[in-house]
Amino acid sequence: MLKLRVTWPNAGHALLPEAGADVRLEAGGAPLPLASMSPGVREFDIPDGTARVVLKATFTASFGAVGRVGAMSHPVLQVEQPYDVAAGGTMLEAASLPAYVKSHPLVDTKVMANVNGAALTQIRTEFVNITPFWMAYAASASEYVAEHQPGDPELIALGYTGGKPLIWFATVPAACAAPPAPGVGCLVFFRPQSYAYARVDEAHHEMFGLNRYLLKPVDDPHADVWRRDVFRPDPSDGNRPYVWLRAGFEDALSRSQKPVVILHPWPSGSDFGGATGASLPALAGGALRLLWAEQRLGKNRGAIQLGRLGIAGYSAGGLSMWAALAGNRQRVSEVYAFDARGTPSSAGAAIQWFNSRSDTVLRMTGGYQLAANEGIRISIEKLAGGPASRVTATPPDKKAYEAGSNPLWDHVISAYPQLRERADCWHQFAVFGGYVAVPGPFALTFLQQFLQDSLF
Repeated sequence: MLKLRVTWPNAGHALLPEAGADVRLEAGGAPLPLASMSPGVREFDIPDGTARVVLKATFTASFGAVGRVGAMSHPVLQVEQPYDVAAGGTMLEAASLPAYVKSHPLVDTKVMANVNGAALTQIRTEFVNITPFWMAYAASASEYVAEHQPGDPELIALGYTGGKPLIWFATVPAACAAPPAPGVGCLVFFRPQSYAYARVDEAHHEMFGLNRYLLKPVDDPHADVWRRDVFRPDPSDGNRPYVWLRAGFEDALSRSQKPVVILHPWPSGSDFGGATGASLPALAGGALRLLWAEQRLGKNRGAIQLGRLGIAGYSAGGLSMWAALAGNRQRVSEVYAFDARGTPSSAGAAIQWFNSRSDTVLRMTGGYQLAANEGIRISIEKLAGGPASRVTATPPDKKAYEAGSNPLWDHVISAYPQLRERADCWHQFAVFGGYVAVPGPFALTFLQQFLQDSLF
């Protein structure tokens, strides 16, 4: 009699409670009885003469009331994998599924040779889909839902069950539905410090902080100050100028037409956990595997995997970005430093990394880091013996913020011309602004240009 042992990692995690693990094996549409079970393990005996079995698993997370949000239960992961019983009933062969042109990407099967015949299957539960929970618990989620347009990149909230950060976000553009190659590009963005959190089931206060990066601004003069594309008086703060304008990452990614997933590891405070270490490629690959399994990318395509890996960081997020580069020099191919802290102390490492291969790309924007960025660019070009298109420092100096140099910057400060020489305002422009461009919600941003010029 053939045996099947099904396991999954991180069993008992809040997102993978034992009570919510419905793992069954069916033959002829009827469930086979469990031979044994324990946390994270289910064992089945497959009767002799059985020709095909189907593994079905649904993992459901359940939480009690959180503030005004009532108790919730949602499936966070679902898999189905058929097997043919082969070799005289001594082994299982995973059937190929049309959606993946192979077996299910979240199901790893290994046949063990012994007297009875046994197969071991592991369901990859490192990442799960927590979007319904996030949209219920996060403040300002309704703002995102209201302004997100059909055809915009899809936003998926991911729960990581293997450590920190617990929450990740994936921005998936339409171009990833049918990527030109199995290797899908991924850009990991490190934001500045966030609020501290410990669980998925708590009130999350900064969907606003995510909206700031994802959504594009509007040019309606009557819109709320945080939705506008110019610095405006903030009545909630003594009419001081509101300068944290939206960066429009979704729009930039969509218009670049690049098949790249932007991952946002969501820090607790400034703690990005494993995202800044050598495990980053594996984490990014795991997130892509879940997105492929849910057919949010690589639809009806086979062999989807992590392709070109890029990292980006803004402001204090630059400290985490440079740490991630130090831990993954051989794997990271593109770096986008948006006025990133830590640039002066990381200059030597950045230059060494850039020169280590011929496929590296380094893009830098500046406010506080103007001199450091330009110094890196000059050093690289001196070593190269001439201009190098794969590295840019924009703007090159503070003259780029002078009147008439950039219509977009002139537009941003039109209500507050006295802010023209403010480095803290340049610092904001470094992430939401762009090259010399016509103002408006579709201005060519730095990120869009970086992606268009990328090797993704």
